[in-house]
Amino acid sequence: MEQVSISIDAGVASRIIQREFDRLLNYAALDATPSVVPSLGSYWPGQGGYNAGLIRGENGAPDYYLIAPVLSEQLRAEWGGRGEECEGATSMSDGLANTKALLADESDHPAAKLASEFIADGHADFYLPARRELQVAEANVPELFEKAYHWSSSQFSADSAYYMGFEDGWIDGSGKDGERLVRPVRRFIP
Repeated sequence: MEQVSISIDAGVASRIIQREFDRLLNYAALDATPSVVPSLGSYWPGQGGYNAGLIRGENGAPDYYLIAPVLSEQLRAEWGGRGEECEGATSMSDGLANTKALLADESDHPAAKLASEFIADGHADFYLPARRELQVAEANVPELFEKAYHWSSSQFSADSAYYMGFEDGWIDGSGKDGERLVRPVRRFIP
């Protein structure tokens, strides 16, 4: 039997080992990311609530899952700041940015404050959803929401803000001094 001798350059061997090492690290990173996304309306263990759907990120922001907790009691509050426009709270799709603007405003915004104080599964990054986030929730998981009007974080004018009706699907503006339900949500970026 003839014996074959193979010689490998040390640089080539080093690159092969490094490539295999990188491949194994990438598999470990993939394993760390949840590979199974719960179906719509299902509880997402460790995420503070239920999968309310995938939201497409805007302006280069990553896509994210909207997580809606089930509340032990319904939260109600005024939107706040009637007669004043809050700069930065006009996004129809970015409830997190709207909520941050409302909390930073000198006027009191009880609905945003109530949503931001919610904690579930150790997560304290809840916020008042924007109008389009509520629309996604109403389309995907209306059964998770009380059949009533819920505030969005999207400002309509100096005197009103958008709300979503979960009994009929209506979106409209309402006086900021009226009480509506507050449903905190959070984002999960896979």
